[in-house]
Amino acid sequence: MMKRILALGLAAAMLLGCAAFAQEEAADTRVIDYAQMFTDEQAETLQAEIIDFQENTGYDFVILTTNEDTGYDDYYQLAQDFAAAKSLGLGMNNTLLFCYVDLYTGGYYYITVFGDLENLMVNEDIQYLIDNGMEYINDGDFVGCFTWTMRMMTEALNNLGIMESTRVFDYAEMLTDEETETLESAIADFRALTGHDFVYLSTYEEMTGNENGDYMQEFYSYHGFGDGDARSGVMIYLDLNAGSYYIQNFGDMDTYVPQEELNAILEQCNPLMSEGEILQAVLTVIDGYAAHFAQ
Repeated sequence: MMKRILALGLAAAMLLGCAAFAQEEAADTRVIDYAQMFTDEQAETLQAEIIDFQENTGYDFVILTTNEDTGYDDYYQLAQDFAAAKSLGLGMNNTLLFCYVDLYTGGYYYITVFGDLENLMVNEDIQYLIDNGMEYINDGDFVGCFTWTMRMMTEALNNLGIMESTRVFDYAEMLTDEETETLESAIADFRALTGHDFVYLSTYEEMTGNENGDYMQEFYSYHGFGDGDARSGVMIYLDLNAGSYYIQNFGDMDTYVPQEELNAILEQCNPLMSEGEILQAVLTVIDGYAAHFAQ
């Protein structure tokens, strides 16, 4: 998946011929900067981050930049051929996350995955990495883009096993221990019935950038939530700092519970939230969603 880079402001001059990838790099080099976007110090920083990523995940990570015609119209084919030519990828399945910045075509940022990550990630996951990475790129912070991507992926991958059963994250301590157990049980039943995920999150601290519950999207992706190929599910988020709560569909949940149906569930939930009946409010949401699968 790719996205157009805005306001690059770069004046790179690098010769990359159409004869594919003739330049030689050390076998362990993973910052292949044909467009000369990075200083030597920045490239070393990224290379060190990649080594940490490899050690922490067992997967490979490469950054490729170009600013001349590579002879490819298909970025995926370019990535596939480049990975093969440079013997990229780790493990038996040659697993790799491939980041590509193409300055020749006016500036595009592209990410694709190979090996085990093809089974662990869906298009929405990759688009999330691109969209958030673009915020750094548009600020001129290319190193920050790739550093954030690696750290995000490391935490998400490490959390896959940890978060297999836990779905109640009550950081604002709105629920008693007994209520937490009740909610975890109800969510387990919901997942068994529907084949879709459900997550409860509450926070009370102020978080920079958490406009309109944006932290919910990041939390869901960070922890690898979602069931099925589309990572489908629903999340309810109580932001006590803002005095608001949010419910959001993920994956293909919109096809089962569209916005108008979600609004109806919210109408049932709102009075309970106003009265501080948090557990009952969340159970009402679960029941509202479950009703669409029990028909």
